[in-house]
Amino acid sequence: MRNKNYVDKIKYNVRNTKEGSIKDVMQEFFSYYHIDANLNQEDIILAWREITGELINKLTTKIYVQNNCLYVKVNSSALKHELMMVRTSIFEKIKAKLPNCNLKNIYIS
Repeated sequence: MRNKNYVDKIKYNVRNTKEGSIKDVMQEFFSYYHIDANLNQEDIILAWREITGELINKLTTKIYVQNNCLYVKVNSSALKHELMMVRTSIFEKIKAKLPNCNLKNIYIS
């Protein structure tokens, strides 16, 4: 007869066979390994580009997310001033488009 501990080990090492959609499984995987932050960064940058349009995208030299803040560098000082004036509305549109993102602020230089 087998040892009781051996049976307990087999009994409790059974894999979790919970079925789910691929999307749910991938989100669980990414959140377990803390990869979701990088995915949110790409989504935020894409949302910025969709909201601001092609012209502003052409005049943008650098755009990145760091410490939950979006940093945008533009060529034109006039464009910088205009973006500073509508920064809060762009921020609200990004938050509406991506409700799960943890963006705190937008900095334009």
